[in-house]
Amino acid sequence: MLYFVYTELALGYLFFSFVSALGILQFVAARYRLAGLALLDYSERRTWGYALGTLFVLGSGMWFFASQWPRILTPGPAGAELGLLFGVAAVCALAATLVLAALRQRTRQVAATQMPDDSDQTVAIGRATGRLYVPANPTAPMPALCLVPGPDGFDQASWNTLARQIVEQGMVVLLVIPERESYTYPEILATLPAATSLLSKRPEVDPERIGALGHDLGGDLVIRAASADKQLKTVVALAPILDQSALGVDLMSEMPYPQALRWACNRQRAKLQNELNALEYAAKIAPRPLLLLYGTEDRMVPHALPEEGPAEDSLLHPLNQDSITLQVVPGAGHLNLLDHPVTLHAVFQWFGEHL
Repeated sequence: MLYFVYTELALGYLFFSFVSALGILQFVAARYRLAGLALLDYSERRTWGYALGTLFVLGSGMWFFASQWPRILTPGPAGAELGLLFGVAAVCALAATLVLAALRQRTRQVAATQMPDDSDQTVAIGRATGRLYVPANPTAPMPALCLVPGPDGFDQASWNTLARQIVEQGMVVLLVIPERESYTYPEILATLPAATSLLSKRPEVDPERIGALGHDLGGDLVIRAASADKQLKTVVALAPILDQSALGVDLMSEMPYPQALRWACNRQRAKLQNELNALEYAAKIAPRPLLLLYGTEDRMVPHALPEEGPAEDSLLHPLNQDSITLQVVPGAGHLNLLDHPVTLHAVFQWFGEHL
């Protein structure tokens, strides 16, 4: 039979170990950049995680000794009881951390969501739908871009922001909205040809200056589409999967646990990547230029490039040819690559030179 001696002392041990476990989890989140365990955003400042972890551990310890003195000097819970208390506290701390981290990211996404302007148009792209962004005072003919997100983790605010920034550079933009019905194989292969056809018929667009940008599996799609659609003059693929993506704790480096669990269990995603087979089709885009960008902190794509360039045993090494440019973005991950200032600069410069 378990005997905790003093109820107040047992509850004190429980609270102390719970808060201490929260602090240790923040050390882990900051050390390994695990967004799925982070109560704050440590992507740019790991010291925040270390400071918060220290505050939790030291604060809970000081509270415990101050509140339980001198009772802690008398006989209290034995090893079995303490083990149970610490174990329950650790499980509760992990569950609370996962929930709070998920709520933090959800709150950030909701707060950042931007509704499309009235000037933006909803259009049909074959079986898919999209948003068309046109400069307020278009000077025809203008270059145009088709933006293709991946089927998961669609951040409307980030893509709307990117689309408007590209419009400010003097381009027409068509953003494909990822929908389950249109993001299936082989139906998805019709999306880019329909998008380029729509853009080429716009009076503001120069049909000889159309490009495409995709992220994640959207990057795989634009590579596959450009290999056959010669109307696409140039392509940028942000963190295309090309091969099997990561599973397990690596997913939590960039997303909360519920999203990571859905991502890992999504067999349709892996099936779509295999069917697109972008790695084989990338070389077929030549002689038109292709830009591949990866973040140095991207742990969701196992073959992401090191900062010094593609190693000989890298999956991307065979693609190192004149028409394909490989670039890495220091400090960027997989999901936040789209928002990184270096990425935006590289994208604007690339399309400015090649469209």
